Amino acid sequence: MPKGINRHPSTSSEDSNTYSEGPGQSISYTNTPYVASSTIEQVGHASKNGDSEDDDAYLNFDNDENPKKNVHEQVKGSESIQSITDPTRRISDEVDTSNLDKKSKSNFFLRLISSSSSLVSKQANCYYDDKGELEDSIYSEVRASVPPTDDPTKPVNTWRTWVLTAIFVIVFAAVNQFFSLRYPSLTINFIVAQILLFPLVGYRRFSFFLNPGPFNTKEHATITIAVSLTSSTAYATNILSAQTSFYNQELSWGYKILVVLTSQMLGYGFAGLTRRWIVYPASMIWPQTLVSAVLFRTLHGDGGNEIGEVKDGKVTANGWSISRYRFFTYIFIAAFVVYWFPGFIFTALSYFTFLCWIWPKNRVVNQLFGYNSGLGILPVTFDWQQVVYNNNPLASPWWVISNTIGSVILIFWIVVPILYYKGVWFSNYLPMLSSSTYDNTGKSFNSSRVLNPDLSFDQTKYESYSPLYMPMSYSMSTALNFAAVTSIFVHCALYNGKDIWQRLRDERGSFECVHRKLMRNYREAPQWWYLALFIVMFGLSIFTIRYYDTQCPVWAFIVAMLIFIINFIPQGILEGITNQHVGLNIITELIGGYMLPGKPVANLMIKLYGFIPMRQGLEFSRDLKLAQYMKVPPRILFSVQIFATVLGGITQVAVQEWMRFHITDICTHKQSDGFTCPNGRSVYNASLIWGAIGPAKLFSKGRPYYPLLYFFLIGAIAPFFTYALYKKFPKAWYGKLNAPVFFTGPGNIPPATGINYSSWAIVGFIFNYAIRKKAVHWWTKYNYVLAAAMDSGVAVAGVVIFLCVSYPGGRLDWWGNSVYKNTYDWKSMPYHSVGPNETFGYDTWS
Repeated sequence: MPKGINRHPSTSSEDSNTYSEGPGQSISYTNTPYVASSTIEQVGHASKNGDSEDDDAYLNFDNDENPKKNVHEQVKGSESIQSITDPTRRISDEVDTSNLDKKSKSNFFLRLISSSSSLVSKQANCYYDDKGELEDSIYSEVRASVPPTDDPTKPVNTWRTWVLTAIFVIVFAAVNQFFSLRYPSLTINFIVAQILLFPLVGYRRFSFFLNPGPFNTKEHATITIAVSLTSSTAYATNILSAQTSFYNQELSWGYKILVVLTSQMLGYGFAGLTRRWIVYPASMIWPQTLVSAVLFRTLHGDGGNEIGEVKDGKVTANGWSISRYRFFTYIFIAAFVVYWFPGFIFTALSYFTFLCWIWPKNRVVNQLFGYNSGLGILPVTFDWQQVVYNNNPLASPWWVISNTIGSVILIFWIVVPILYYKGVWFSNYLPMLSSSTYDNTGKSFNSSRVLNPDLSFDQTKYESYSPLYMPMSYSMSTALNFAAVTSIFVHCALYNGKDIWQRLRDERGSFECVHRKLMRNYREAPQWWYLALFIVMFGLSIFTIRYYDTQCPVWAFIVAMLIFIINFIPQGILEGITNQHVGLNIITELIGGYMLPGKPVANLMIKLYGFIPMRQGLEFSRDLKLAQYMKVPPRILFSVQIFATVLGGITQVAVQEWMRFHITDICTHKQSDGFTCPNGRSVYNASLIWGAIGPAKLFSKGRPYYPLLYFFLIGAIAPFFTYALYKKFPKAWYGKLNAPVFFTGPGNIPPATGINYSSWAIVGFIFNYAIRKKAVHWWTKYNYVLAAAMDSGVAVAGVVIFLCVSYPGGRLDWWGNSVYKNTYDWKSMPYHSVGPNETFGYDTWS
């Protein structure tokens, strides 16, 4: 055992199991058995300055073959339980599941749902490297969050799992679908289910003769994963809303259910087929899943309290000895209480643009420092939801944060203001920041004024109305999206091409993570399951677009599918490491508009099948990684995920249909309760712009925004420069520049603003750079617990405030809730304004 590493048995474990720590040693394994003494700098494997040794591998998507990064040597055939170098020393410990089998056989009901049927003949609860040390992940983020052990005897396929999955999926799908048609809307995040499940089931144990023992982490994880797939409304329901409420199409129940299910499960099938590239590799960390993993362990008292320094017989993490569970409880309560101020009592704390309050009618001040239509250069907010608008900074690597904030500063805080105030594309007659499109009077572009009753484009009406103008921030966001799409392919070819090819021949690649090894305890969900799912959904999708009136020919659907398939692995690699992803909505709308001009409904279908399967598939991949961390049997998980998706999809369609016939004036601006269908309206407007009017009016040669197409070329070239810098200066800061992250990071602007990014970057710098370097034990023990507690407390508070106060009509009318609304920023005031009956821009257009 390395000097300075002490392993202590757990004092609060769910189960009492042991393994051998080399010859003659035995210790409890349920809790993460790491205690780093003061003689070393970091738990696990770390450099002396506190930096993780694997930063460069983490930066460059995958670099498993680098022996410097592989602190655990790979032993071929390690699952055979024998060491090549020393056949007398076990490199894993087997688990006896006979007790589980006997318990199951003694009860007919337990025999029906026994998890032992998902197990292989021999199971290992841990692995050792060739030095006899407990094998763990090479990544410090994973070591801090997930124990390198497993208990295969924990039941998962229980009645409790299925009943609670059904209840939570129906409730979350129904509530979120109901409020998605309202503005302002409410989304109950799956983390609320993760929190609610523990007190509802964990304390009461929910034990009776149908359930084999107390509620455990694997059941908890399985239910949460099922809810996460359905808690957010299916994007297809927005398209259904656009078709029924704005295009006035009569749609059958069969069409609605098919559109919802096929658009999601096409992605599921392809996600399963690509597991060897974006789920199994150790470098595919999927950082956001670590927050959930830590929360499961914290709630169940399943380890982490042994992390720290040993002083005077006491374990402390840079002076902190509080347990993870107690730390989580305190932060959760504090976050819940504090959020009431920016969330309801003093909402100006959320939009803390005090310079705009001082000079409410100064256009430049409001455009530079404002939150609503300004660039948000002033990085001040007291609302955690604003900080995590993009993703949780505590779960984002510092190099990702630095690349992203660098892009925001350069593009949106320097380039955009220069172009805006110079009047490029007449942008200074429009708001500085907006996701809307405008006409030559500065008002929102009215697509209906250029369409015939049959929704076909009318060139004469277009020439008598106005060309379409985009705000400068929207233009640059579109340009960055173009660059991101091409850069990610070149980047993957340069940094990951060798590994992608190697994993095509061998799913284990050059290095297999210990967590993947432990999953070999369970029978894998075979490739043919996912292939069959993909083929069935592919056939149903073709049936849907052919049998129903979608304006979309089969060949166009095939093109849409190719867009999603070609992008899936590069996008999965990007998101699996950086928490970032490239939205394909603009690209699919652009391609659809060129392929099928004048067909807005067809444009909806191209976006639906070119973008949504990839998005849903990557979320499915993220959940597969979380299941790997939590050691959930793959076959059981597959069944639960498919069940939850079908149940959630039908629930969402049913709720939306009920609302259509029972809520007066739904999807109209005169709806008294705010059920104006904002998402469906946005989808409808986009389909008119890209499908009816078409991108040729904007991006073809000679058109105003044609120069933006050069960003496709810029995106393809940039990775060559960053790769050369990495090879020449791998340790320098400029060697860590990453083109896809640079182009993708600011992708939420608009509607996000600089405040969302600057506050995110500040929090990320404090915790994932400064504290990680100076107080690594504290960071290891508490960082992800803090992330989970903040997310949970704010999420629960948001639900309580909305359902119990705001939705029933409660409000506080005072200065603190209105000061930010009395500014030019809130009113989206442009730098130049036109008077009544005046226009700006081009004299002629066609």
